[in-house]
Amino acid sequence: MDSAEHPEILDTYMGVRARLTRVIYRRVHCSATTADLLQDTFLRFWERPGLLRDVADLAGYFMITGRNLALDHERRKKIAPFVDGIDGLESISDPTPSAEAATISRQELRRVQAALDHMPPRAREVFMLSRIDGLTYVEIGERLGISPKTVFGHMVVALGRLRAEMAA
Repeated sequence: MDSAEHPEILDTYMGVRARLTRVIYRRVHCSATTADLLQDTFLRFWERPGLLRDVADLAGYFMITGRNLALDHERRKKIAPFVDGIDGLESISDPTPSAEAATISRQELRRVQAALDHMPPRAREVFMLSRIDGLTYVEIGERLGISPKTVFGHMVVALGRLRAEMAA
């Protein structure tokens, strides 16, 4: 794909790259693996520009995708000692989601986005800083000028709204 066709992918990626690097590195604790996972995150979008029409918050989707790739990497690393060689590791699961899984994921992402849109602004901000940026309640409190206890209260509201939206 030519970068002129979808500059928003590159622009958005460059805008979240530093934050995404921190989130991934906190999971994997390896600079080389972090770089690989950053590249994999970018390629997921670059190779599938059709996602642009399905994703309302491209920056958030980049963050979630990168974090999920880091989680998958950590899971594979835990089971690697039990698998005989790298070839065996590939047979455990196909890293590419099925069409059905991709459709379900898009639907769930829309529901999450709707829940976020209906949250009180401060609860949404606390949720995003915690779950997307990976900040602790203390770090969020310092950034927003509120106590960690207040951050916790906002997170309870956010998670309650999210749980209710996903249960509906």
